[in-house]
Amino acid sequence: MSALAALGGWEPGAGVTLRSAMHHRFRAAGATFERRGAWEVPVALPDDMARLERVGFADASSLTKLDLRGGDPPADGRDRAVVTVSPGRWIVIGAADAELGRRALDMTGAWSLLVIAGPEAPRLLRRLGPVADAAGAGPLAGVVGRVLRRHDGIWALTASEFAQHLFDVCTDLCAPLGGGPVGLDAIARVTADPLLAGLPAGAAR
Repeated sequence: MSALAALGGWEPGAGVTLRSAMHHRFRAAGATFERRGAWEVPVALPDDMARLERVGFADASSLTKLDLRGGDPPADGRDRAVVTVSPGRWIVIGAADAELGRRALDMTGAWSLLVIAGPEAPRLLRRLGPVADAAGAGPLAGVVGRVLRRHDGIWALTASEFAQHLFDVCTDLCAPLGGGPVGLDAIARVTADPLLAGLPAGAAR
């Protein structure tokens, strides 16, 4: 077997722990982490439910993200969200059937995902940049991002190299609104999104 073939079939083993680009920011904020699949996920923070009475943002970067190019556009569903990057190119977040998996490249580690929720979430989005009407594409905190709405949440997708910057800007902008970073389990309960609700059962990988 060639080295490339071996790499193509690699799956994270029990001894491998994956962390998002925002891991250290959430740890410094006091997050409690749990291993979900191969990922260490920030599931709770002190006072996260109180923050969500105003606005909070959680790290959902552990959700699978597939880069799909060409062919028919994939459909949104209960277990997946679709972000249009450009004509003929999509990022599929969440579950994928076998056919889609064969057509797409797993880019989970390359994209960071924040889920924003709470009554002040639209106000926070407007402060982040001109992408005021989700879904849309444009600057988020001065970097390229994509935004979509699912259930009661606003999803902000950006390249992982900008993730810590987006965390810092969101934290600063949330403070006067009475919000801040929250755990993924808390935001899953508030948004009632079935895609996020599956994460406590270990769906993240």
